[in-house]
Order: sequence, then C-alpha cells, then structure tokens
Amino acid sequence: MKEVKKLKHKQMLIILSVAIVSFLGTVDMSIVNTALPQISKDLNVPMNQAEWISSAYLVLICMSLILFGKLGDQLSKSRIFQLGTLVFTISSLICGISTNLVVLLIARCLQGLGASMTMATNLGIITESVPFSSRGKALGINTTIGQLGYIAGPAVAGIILSIASWNWIFLFNVPIGIAAFIFGEFVYNKTSKNEPKPKLNIDYFGFITLAISIGLFFVAIFTGQEIGFSNIGVIAAFIITAILVATFIRIELKVKEPILDLSLFKNPGFTISIIALMFMYIIIYFNNVLLPFYIQDNLKFSPSQTGFIMSVLPVVNVFTAYLGGVLCDKYGAVKMSFRASIIFVIAEIIFAVVQPTWPLAILLFGFMVFATANGLFQNNPMVMENARKDQQGVAGSVLALSRNIGFTVGLSLSTSLLYTGMSMKANRSITTYPFGHDAWFLFGMHFTYWIAAAIMIAVMLMLMWLMHHRKKAK
Repeated sequence: MKEVKKLKHKQMLIILSVAIVSFLGTVDMSIVNTALPQISKDLNVPMNQAEWISSAYLVLICMSLILFGKLGDQLSKSRIFQLGTLVFTISSLICGISTNLVVLLIARCLQGLGASMTMATNLGIITESVPFSSRGKALGINTTIGQLGYIAGPAVAGIILSIASWNWIFLFNVPIGIAAFIFGEFVYNKTSKNEPKPKLNIDYFGFITLAISIGLFFVAIFTGQEIGFSNIGVIAAFIITAILVATFIRIELKVKEPILDLSLFKNPGFTISIIALMFMYIIIYFNNVLLPFYIQDNLKFSPSQTGFIMSVLPVVNVFTAYLGGVLCDKYGAVKMSFRASIIFVIAEIIFAVVQPTWPLAILLFGFMVFATANGLFQNNPMVMENARKDQQGVAGSVLALSRNIGFTVGLSLSTSLLYTGMSMKANRSITTYPFGHDAWFLFGMHFTYWIAAAIMIAVMLMLMWLMHHRKKAK
C-alpha cells in the first residue's frame, strides 16, 4: 500500500513539474503582446517590426516541434524537456538584458526553440508517467495550469510595466525557469547507466523541408494580414508551401526512419482528433478578435471593463478543464469531446444572435457556455490515446503544432469573415471597425459566428462518426 501511495505522490510531482513549464510557455505567448507598444517606443522601431518579437517566438516553436518530438521518442522525453527549460530560461535572460531589436529577435527565436522542446514532450511525459485510468485528470491539471498562463500574461505584464521597464516581462521567467529545472532534476526518472545508449536516427532532409514549409506558411499568414491575401507574393508563398508539403509527404513515405511517422494518420481516431482540435482552436481565436470590439465599441464599455468582462472566459475555463479531465477518465475522451462540441454549437449560436439591447447577463451566459465547452473538450487525451508508446513524442508535437496553426488561422479567418460580413452589409469594402455604423459590425460579427457554429457542427459530425466506427470495430 505504501508503494502505491509513493507512486501516486511521484506522479503528482511529475505533473506539477511539467505544468510549471507549461505555464511559462503560455504566459510568454500573451505577456509580450501587452508590452509591444512600449518595446516599440523604447527601441525606436516601427510597430510592424516590433510585432515580429511576438511572431518569431510562435514561428520557431512550430518549425521545430516535430524534430524535438522525434528526439524525445528516440532519446528521452524528460532530457529534451529539461534541455528546453534551460534554453528557455537562458534566452529569457538574454531577452531581458537586450538593448536592440536584433539581439531581442535572436533571443526570442532561441526562446521559441526552448519552448518547442517542452511543448513537444510535456504530454508524452505525463502519459508515460500516469496510468490510463487517471490520464484525463492528469492532462486536465496540465491544461488548467496552462490556461492560467493565458490569464496571467496580460495581468502580469500590466503590473510589471506599471512599476518597471519592459525588460522585466522576460526576466520574470528566469527564477521560475531555474526552480522548474532544479525541481525536474529530482522528479524525472533517470536513465540507468547499464541501459544501452539509444540510436539517433533523424530524417534531416524531411525535417528541413517541413520546417521551411511551416515557416513560409506563417510568414504568408502574417504578411497577408498586413498587405492583403490577394498580393501576388503572398499567393506565391502559399503555393510554394503546398509544394513543399507534398514533397515532404513523398520523402516520408520513402525513408526508413521518417521524422513524422505518417502511419499515425492511418488511425482514424488520431486523424479526426487532430482535425477536431485544429477546428476548435480556430473558433477559440474568434472570441479574441471579435468580442473585445463588440464589448468596447458596440456596448460602449471602457477598456478596463472590457478586460474584466472578457476574463470570465478563461476563469471559468480553469475550473471546467479539470472537471473535463475527471469526466474523461469516467466516460472516455471521444464521448466527452462529442458532448462538448454540442455545447460549443450552442455558445456560437448565442454569439450569433446576441443584440446590444439585451441584458449583459445573456452575453456572460454565452461566455460560461463557451468556457464550459472548451474545458470539457478533451483534445489532449483524445489525440495521445491514439498513438503508440514509441510515438508519444511525435504525437504530442503534432498536437501542439495543430493548436498553434489553429490559433494563427483563427486570427486570419475571423478578421477575413468579419470584413466580408461588414462589406456585405455596407455594400462596399470594409477593413476596419466602422465607427458610426455599429450595425455593420454587428452583422459582420453575427455572420462570423454562424460560420463558427457550422465549423463546430462539422466537428460534432466527425466525432459522431468516430464513436460509431469504434463501436463497429468492437
């Protein structure tokens, strides 16, 4: 009995150690955006250049995720995770003491590499350390603490910028990163000296092809948002990306040890879970783009009141993410995600019909419905349970990559749909908030959320098919 207690205690320590670093990775995605105006001013660089301080971090994470997932499978997930924590912490220090844009961008790229190492291996470490019966709860704890990072980012940035320079938004990571690294050295399982050294076999040509295609895709998205997606250069970038992806698939089908085992996608459970995950993160970002404008410019609340109202979403999400993990262990990841997708559709419909004349309580109810759906949707367990033990690192990498692609596409798609809807209502091209014509924005927002509801209905139908497929397989 004592041995079982000890095992459970060690599992909790591992989950906590991983979650601390997950918190740092997510807080760093949101904390920098808040400080960009101040960084732009202090470094004397235009805002469009300063935005790459945020973008470079995301791009480097996505470009290297698959490589570090593969290294984690071949070497040791905890070793890659710990190295990532170290790289992230050291580069945070360099970011904090940098005095020009070039050094800051290089340090942010290194920070992205460190974050990528931890994101590619964190879920694999948890799934390998926790029995299947408790996996949903364990992943739910990690998700909850990760969500706290998204909540804390803007608040921490606001506090730091009110009492110190922007440099401290990076230096803030250093003591936590050092503590997390030391903590991890004690809790992760050490490789025995008698064990044979694993053979490293990496398909570098495949990795480089994939990394360039991912980088080019993000550059095309970010550039298209600034100069328009009809620009010939942006179109060419998307075409080259598609050619590189096709080349990558051809390489992976031929090499003996692919960087990304495409047999993973032969499993309908894995493929559908990844698509559902990406769609979910696409519509999550709709809220980040649309709701602040609706609350501030349509409902006429102040910026501080808008921030307070918007905080309802992540706060509720923190609690429902853990609840979702517990229910996942009882009912299964796919069943829980299917039920959550129905709740998602209800939330999107509320946002698609809400009117400025309605009580604020109805909008807040929509927030709670959406946050409940987000917490109950079990994307992490749903993906990870469909990968073999030797594929956990790569599966976790694909999951993290899908999440980041979903966020990026969500930002672009939501603005494009909003502009389309407003232009339809105004009978002319609209590419900004139509001050003096709140009804145009409302129409565009409703139009966008009806599309979001359709996307989640597609997810619901995919998960319904997957449940039916699994039932037939039994």
